[in-house]
Amino acid sequence: MPHLAARQLPGRAIMREKQHDSLGARRPATSREYGDDGFFQRLARRLRDLMIMGVIGPLTGVAAIVAIHFATSLQPIDPQRDAEAARQRESDRVMAILEDRAQSIRASLPQSMQPPVTVPPPEPPRLTAADFSAMDAGRQPTTDARHMADWVVQRRDNGRMPFIVLDKRDARLYVFDVQGHLLAQTAVLLGSAHGDETYPGIGDVPIADVKPYQRTTAAGRFVTRPGLDADHTDVVWLDYDAALAMHRVINKVKAERRLQRIASNNPKVRRISWGCINIPIEFFDTYISPTFGKRSGVTYVIPERKTFAEVFEQPNAATTVTTASAETLVPKDVAQR
Repeated sequence: MPHLAARQLPGRAIMREKQHDSLGARRPATSREYGDDGFFQRLARRLRDLMIMGVIGPLTGVAAIVAIHFATSLQPIDPQRDAEAARQRESDRVMAILEDRAQSIRASLPQSMQPPVTVPPPEPPRLTAADFSAMDAGRQPTTDARHMADWVVQRRDNGRMPFIVLDKRDARLYVFDVQGHLLAQTAVLLGSAHGDETYPGIGDVPIADVKPYQRTTAAGRFVTRPGLDADHTDVVWLDYDAALAMHRVINKVKAERRLQRIASNNPKVRRISWGCINIPIEFFDTYISPTFGKRSGVTYVIPERKTFAEVFEQPNAATTVTTASAETLVPKDVAQR
């Protein structure tokens, strides 16, 4: 017997045989030492045969047993599949040995030579409502602005983009990061005419021909794109075709007193533009240009005549305006808008 022969070997020979076994030498299977089948396998088959005969009778049981043995003997033998399974087992065994050895080597290294452990940064907790904690002391967002921002955050409507909420009734703009944390807010100048729709073709109408009732800031959801105006100053397009953009406040027409109006606390006084959203210069340079002037974002303009549901929750409402790719946008004159 193999185990008796091993006892007669000298001590070093026994060690060599153990090392040989640990590196993959295969010993004969137990079923080969005691015949094709083990004792317990033969016993299990006998008990199964007796149970079949006891349940369905001797004659029928014998026929059933013969059928079972015949079906078992007809199982196809696939040498290629068996060889592939053997190779897979051998590969798994070798990989396990290598992994054990690698762990032993790492454990034996001094602390200074241990590989660094990379811990992924924890994901920020998902908000269920917009975070307005960055609001100035003593100031609160309007009910409409909070409802709009909460609606965006709860639905993750902005995807992976920062977003802006513009409350037209209050003529105030709120800037949020991707998660829904308020970064800053400011008063803005908006279209002098009240209304929530853009007049068709208004973007190609010369500024001198735009009628007073056409000077609206449209409501809706806008996927913004960075762009340039006619003097190659950076702007953020909401609707390029309609010449609707966010840009720094420009005081070219002195009679309009835009710089004085944007500093007023009265939102009615801040309705003076031709439709574009005029933003204080410092605020634009700090919060708009570095982010929305480099990549896309989403701007939500709250309606002032229509209801919130009409603009944002109707399945057939055309609430989203997607401006063409920034590479195709030629500069357009919006300085006076």
